[in-house]
Amino acid sequence: MKHMRKSVTGFTIVELLIVIVVIAILASISVVAYNGIQERARFSSMRSDIASINKAIQLYYADNGSYPVTPGTSSSCSGSWCGWDQVSGDGFIPGLSPKYLSVIPQLPTANVNGDTYLYRSPSPGSDYKLIRLVSTGLSASESAAMADLMTNDCSNSQINTTRWGYWSSTNSRCW
Repeated sequence: MKHMRKSVTGFTIVELLIVIVVIAILASISVVAYNGIQERARFSSMRSDIASINKAIQLYYADNGSYPVTPGTSSSCSGSWCGWDQVSGDGFIPGLSPKYLSVIPQLPTANVNGDTYLYRSPSPGSDYKLIRLVSTGLSASESAAMADLMTNDCSNSQINTTRWGYWSSTNSRCW
């Protein structure tokens, strides 16, 4: 009688473990890459939003010869700074919406407590400052991404840790 040899096919446990480890490594690399892309997209969106507000301010200036002046006090203003919030929405920069910008870009509702856009242009509207303010401070990655929209020549050392934005002249950088 001939001895029949039965052919056994399949994977060994070592081969399966190697495949699982390779898949885990690839998955962790993709998660890290996805988080980085997500953060860069968020920064890009914020940068685009504030740039479109800045362009509308420039159009207003071209038509009127001055920047929109912030009132001393109103529902959206504290002193001479006006900020975006859920109540005032588009109204935090007087005269911009809807003529120069149909809707002023808004921050996500979740950010209302410590994250806002602020605008200031005292009378007669010859200078302005438009900033994004984060009361808890900017993350290191946001500071790096927005470094060109910051100023480092102000005596206030906190200025670059909490805000970035646009200003009309060197006179308005630090106020």
